[in-house]
Amino acid sequence: MSLAAATTDFSLLRPEAALAAGLCAILAADLLPGSRTRNITPWLGLLACALAFTFSLAAPTGNVGSMLAIDGLTNLARCLILACTAAVLLAGAGERRARTDQGAWSVSVLAIGLGALLTAAAANFVPLWLGLELIGLASYTLVAFRGGHRLAAEAGMKFVLFGGAASGLMLFGISHIFGITGHLDFVGIGAAVATGMPVPVVVALAFASIGIAYKLTLVPFHFYSPDVYQGAPALSVAVVSTVPKIAAVAALVRGLQLAVPTSFVATSAVATALATASAISVLTAAFLAVAQRDAKRILAFSGIGHGAIVLLAIACLPGDDATAAAGYYLLTYAPANLGAWLCLSILERDHASCELTALAGAGSRRPVVTALLCVFLFSLAGVPPLAGFLGKWGVLQQAFAHGLAADGTTALVVAALITVLATAVAAWSYLLIVRAVLLADAPPTNGKPLLAVARPSVVVLAVCTAAVLWLGLWLAGLPAIARAL
Repeated sequence: MSLAAATTDFSLLRPEAALAAGLCAILAADLLPGSRTRNITPWLGLLACALAFTFSLAAPTGNVGSMLAIDGLTNLARCLILACTAAVLLAGAGERRARTDQGAWSVSVLAIGLGALLTAAAANFVPLWLGLELIGLASYTLVAFRGGHRLAAEAGMKFVLFGGAASGLMLFGISHIFGITGHLDFVGIGAAVATGMPVPVVVALAFASIGIAYKLTLVPFHFYSPDVYQGAPALSVAVVSTVPKIAAVAALVRGLQLAVPTSFVATSAVATALATASAISVLTAAFLAVAQRDAKRILAFSGIGHGAIVLLAIACLPGDDATAAAGYYLLTYAPANLGAWLCLSILERDHASCELTALAGAGSRRPVVTALLCVFLFSLAGVPPLAGFLGKWGVLQQAFAHGLAADGTTALVVAALITVLATAVAAWSYLLIVRAVLLADAPPTNGKPLLAVARPSVVVLAVCTAAVLWLGLWLAGLPAIARAL
């Protein structure tokens, strides 16, 4: 990957402009009197996502100065980010149809999408940091959205504290990079260290990457996620746990390919460091998930593990095959994760909690929703023929291929084997949820009828289910993504 001559062609930013216009439209509509006007705000956001998605499909490649790079990786991330953002907005139009705060909620979701687009296209630490901050500020709002709820307030506070610390450490690293190299753009940094990577630069880049590690919830930057996800509304977690990961992966791949010399990325030191971080994260997530007794906390540790597996694919850089493996893994992860959180949102509304004891009897009360939840959980666990299996297969294939090559890195093979072990352990944590909703004895009901699942939510669940099933059978998916990069 390389940046062509810098231009100021702002037509390259039409998807971002569409989301920004959608944000303004939602804010204007929310100021108008009447509940009907407020109820259209998710649909305005959905329209903005659809327009931005259309622009992304036909987007040309190029650069906006030295700030943003619009290439195959950017457009792939754009499409996935916009699809996930639109899915959450559509689900919110149904699940939150009676709320008076639809405007504020829709703005927050769309702001995460806009921040993710900037992050995914960043070729400079300035837009990278701004995009991550936009994601963070909107995420803090969504996590603490349930006013007066103790767990939500605690979740919001922890998210802000950990997020502020990560942002400060990232800025600390960025300032040192600028002081050492005189550049903030990735190409300029790469040129400044082309002849070698001094230890101060390596340390500064490690600090500057903390913001990315935070969004991927990698160990040791994962401590916030179980408590935050448990206290936040499940539908809010759906976007917070999915969209930032996509953007972070795109930014990390571009940073490694542009800001770090290829000769250094190809060394065993980089692969060993990333593979070690991946192995530690996936093991931590798997064994701690088994000890949880709340479905939202289990999915929080699941997110840590999935972020670690994506990092293992990135450890196989340089090469488009490794990038394609990471992209395809995110493609298989996103619908399963969104679908699982939407199912938990519906069950949380019925049972007022996602603790495993509270979910007992969900299978008899919501048989379809429960069955779909099991499908999504099995995909996250990597059970064939669902999408998660092919996603994990692609990453492991890259790790073994690069690790067992003549000049390969043994750490990749070890990390791949640890990933297989951790996947088996993590499967038990998913089965804890399955057992709770299907096999646990149902408590006596109060006779209160259940609210019907809103049609927009039905559509989202149907699309996520179709994606999980189809991607599990799309054997040519990995080569197709490699060609698109």
